[in-house]
Amino acid sequence: MTDISDIEPYSDQDVPQVIDRLINDDEFIKAIGQLKFKGWFTPLSFILRPRIRSFLRSKAQVIQTIQDFQSAVEPQLAKVLSRTTETFTVSGLDHLNPEQSYLFLSNHRDIAMDPAFVNWALYNGGFHTVRIAIGDNLVKKPFVGDLMRLNKSFIVKRNVSGPREMLQTYSALSGYIRQSIEDGHSIWIAHREGRAKDGIDRTDPAILKMIAMAGKPRNESFEEAVRAAQIVPVSISYEFDPCAPMKARELAMTERDGYYTKRPDEDVQSIAAGIMGWKGRVHLHFGKPITDVPETPQELATLIDHQIILGQRVFDTGRLADALLKKHHLPDDLLPDVQQRFQALISGTPEKYRDKLLEIYANPLRQFTLHQQSEL
Repeated sequence: MTDISDIEPYSDQDVPQVIDRLINDDEFIKAIGQLKFKGWFTPLSFILRPRIRSFLRSKAQVIQTIQDFQSAVEPQLAKVLSRTTETFTVSGLDHLNPEQSYLFLSNHRDIAMDPAFVNWALYNGGFHTVRIAIGDNLVKKPFVGDLMRLNKSFIVKRNVSGPREMLQTYSALSGYIRQSIEDGHSIWIAHREGRAKDGIDRTDPAILKMIAMAGKPRNESFEEAVRAAQIVPVSISYEFDPCAPMKARELAMTERDGYYTKRPDEDVQSIAAGIMGWKGRVHLHFGKPITDVPETPQELATLIDHQIILGQRVFDTGRLADALLKKHHLPDDLLPDVQQRFQALISGTPEKYRDKLLEIYANPLRQFTLHQQSEL
């Protein structure tokens, strides 16, 4: 098997060394300082930087394992959720067995918060937390990679050149996912590469082909390999997407120019915005494990999409955006606080990006309506 030590999550024995490396990383300290103290950090960095390091060293004394790290992060995540969400609701966990491991195949809205909400729901529901698949574009800064791999993340290499290297890379990834499931470790992976910036959820059949590759050395069919992976479709719905204005800008510029070049640190900025920004009401739905597997990846993708889209929660922001795009009368039963906040969001977005912003919010509702009608 291809060596995957450079992509797999850290083990308990790695923890002290990685924690020490993080504390001595100036960019990590700067990132914490800017999150905590915002504009005050830069002029006061000569005072705040050593204090942040000292605080982290005191907290790190009790962190010796991955579980210790996640336990230390848990109260911080609780604070973030209390400040940035109105409510967080969960459905579908009754479909699942806490003693079983699963491959959670999720729609993708936010880089950090999608798997964080999944972990939060599982943790509080009596399940083990998951190993998280992240793209290697997110770990260009060493401290980001260290943090994510401490949090049971493994790295998916995206820019692989040549068919031979591609086959080796994805075979190793598929084997790692399959082995994790068999060893009792659940996996979270997005159902497509990158976030659905336009709000349209479509599972990429290539992801499903990759998952099934682990069955080839075992002479398994596509259906057998997928069934062994224990796929559970997962739907996450945000009333407000903190990154929507940035997504709208990217979509508009791509439409205008035919391409979009990310700014340096844009992914890190998206992570910070997604964590700290207002999300309002958030709903997470776990679908039913897929046991009746179709013969082709395309058919399976359609089946997964149907579960994911019908598992979503329709919020007033989607209804508002749809009505504004259609220039219809606004619904009479909209929540006043949501309407006021959404109107402020639109007003604060440059006019040339507003239609894209509205589409980001309206598209999940439109998908939901279409799939709901198909069941009638």
